[in-house]
Amino acid sequence: MDIISPYQPGTVGPSNTDRSAPSPNGDATMGKDEFLTMLVTQLKNQDPLNPMDGQEFAAQLAQFTSVEQLLNISDVLAQNGEMNAMLAQSVNSGVAAGLIGKSVQAAGNTVTWDGENAVPVSFELADAAEAVTVTISNEAGLPVRTFELNGRSSGDHTLEWDGLDASGSNVAAGAFSYEISATDVAGNPVEAESFVRGKVDRITFGQDGIMLWIGKIRIPMSDVESVE
Repeated sequence: MDIISPYQPGTVGPSNTDRSAPSPNGDATMGKDEFLTMLVTQLKNQDPLNPMDGQEFAAQLAQFTSVEQLLNISDVLAQNGEMNAMLAQSVNSGVAAGLIGKSVQAAGNTVTWDGENAVPVSFELADAAEAVTVTISNEAGLPVRTFELNGRSSGDHTLEWDGLDASGSNVAAGAFSYEISATDVAGNPVEAESFVRGKVDRITFGQDGIMLWIGKIRIPMSDVESVE
């Protein structure tokens, strides 16, 4: 019995190796469902006189299996990443809550004057300095007090600011910033780093992460260097 090919002379049937059919949803990325649909379509429409090679078919199945496994691994990794992030957030929240009432040191150059108690102004010198200038400014950026310090060694230093301005008058309570400039015996600049010290009053959680509050000073938890 003669076998009649469904493809008439002069016409070209679907290629056995053409796998570039677009996804039904219009997406250029082929998913596993689209891959299976394409494979079944190839089998249904293959030329009976020239069927798909067995090795090529096995290769396509192996390719599908590999893609499926990679997708599953990707899903597992994504789930693990979300779980790890949630766990880290929970741990950080618990640690932050335990810092309330603790004295911390963090990178920064702000202090809070409550109108009564002297506040520490802390900084660190990379090398010994012959002259150190500490300038305290209000929230508008205007200087209110300047300290001239002589003969400071390298390391940590703290001076107490009593809330008085240059004329000896009390300034209004609030948040203040300070700048440190230092030079050695030859007049060369000495690197100075300022930091904040104080007791944590409260913590807040927001889009910027976990924040510790020392009076009106907001400190990112990631900036904390030490806890006492």
